[in-house]
Amino acid sequence: AGLIGLTLPKLLAAQDANRRANRNVRAKNVIFIWQQGGPPHQDMWDMKPDCASENRSEFSPIATTLPGYRVCELMPKLSQLVQHMTILRGVNHHIPDHNPGSMFMLGSGNPPNPTIFHPTWSAVVKRETEPIPGVPTAVAIPSEPSEGPNAGFLGAAWQSFATQADPNDRDFRVRALAMPRDIDLSRFERRRQLLEDTNRAFDELTERPDVLRGFDRFHQDAYAIINSPTTRRAFDIDQEPTLIRERYGRNKLGQRLLLARRLIEGGVRFVTISEPVGWDTHEGNFRRLRENLPVVDHGVSALIEDLHLRGMLQDTLVMMFGEFGRTPRINQQAGRDHWPQAMSIVLAGGGVPGGLIYGATDRNAAFVVDRSHSPADFACTIYTLLGIDPHKYYPAPNGQPTPIVRDGEPIRAVVG
Repeated sequence: AGLIGLTLPKLLAAQDANRRANRNVRAKNVIFIWQQGGPPHQDMWDMKPDCASENRSEFSPIATTLPGYRVCELMPKLSQLVQHMTILRGVNHHIPDHNPGSMFMLGSGNPPNPTIFHPTWSAVVKRETEPIPGVPTAVAIPSEPSEGPNAGFLGAAWQSFATQADPNDRDFRVRALAMPRDIDLSRFERRRQLLEDTNRAFDELTERPDVLRGFDRFHQDAYAIINSPTTRRAFDIDQEPTLIRERYGRNKLGQRLLLARRLIEGGVRFVTISEPVGWDTHEGNFRRLRENLPVVDHGVSALIEDLHLRGMLQDTLVMMFGEFGRTPRINQQAGRDHWPQAMSIVLAGGGVPGGLIYGATDRNAAFVVDRSHSPADFACTIYTLLGIDPHKYYPAPNGQPTPIVRDGEPIRAVVG
């Protein structure tokens, strides 16, 4: 402990915190919907109909199942599911650029650092979870967000298993699971054995590059999955009834959400969905939302309802957010620009309080005026729900043990 700068009291306190976190695991699984670009909170979850005219949304607020709380009229289905949700309106930061802002929100709440990339949520869950043979712990549909740190300093071996294909495509196939037509399992096994024999030539190397170790891990995972009928069935979205597929929406987002539910049922612990609609609304903000919000409302409401009816919502945390919010003032192109000083984060299931609207912004949805929290606080909250000590130390390439989340404390209104 002394070598890494931890005193015995600090070490014992960290161990005790980890034991307490593990006793209070609420979320066993996560479906993370990444809204790249930054959705406009004041046109969705934090509407201000009485704000200044130059800031006011074109949309009207509608009632929800929570008395006194209203959301955008383009989200009628989600408005009836607020009893399952926690809406965080107090998380904010200081970075108005896409890539560093994404690194902040995706990198476990750690400010971007040019010398070290902190791992994203899925990599930490993969590192902290005992794997199930033949089942990938973390899956990305279709891939991890390119703006984020991916596995960061943990290394390529801890990245998510990427589908590299879209489940809404008529000929959807997960590339890593699809063998050429002239290759059967016995021939595949012979090839795998030949590859292993060849790889032994590298075993004497004292250090293997991270990319090589990651390739080994991916190859082992893919081989186990190919030989797991249960996992192959989970990826086979064509097994879903037509009515279910239509309830989620026959579009990119809807089918990604449906595949995520199938994967969680099959034993996957963390599914990352890169939302395809896009939220960088510098121009035509309201026109874009008239296209985007019905798709989100239809698909995400189907996911929450489906998880609830199947008895999976209590153990499965759904979280949806982007790298920041949008400006209060509407610009000359009828758009909203980048605004990290306020945003709305949507959580559902996974043991979070239902019907909790936590935090408040001023009359223009510009600045947090009540219950302000950092991305680090938010990250600590999610890891606590998952039973992971957010301040656990990992060895980093620079030789300095590094915590998962460097700062922050869990939001008590969420974790209890």
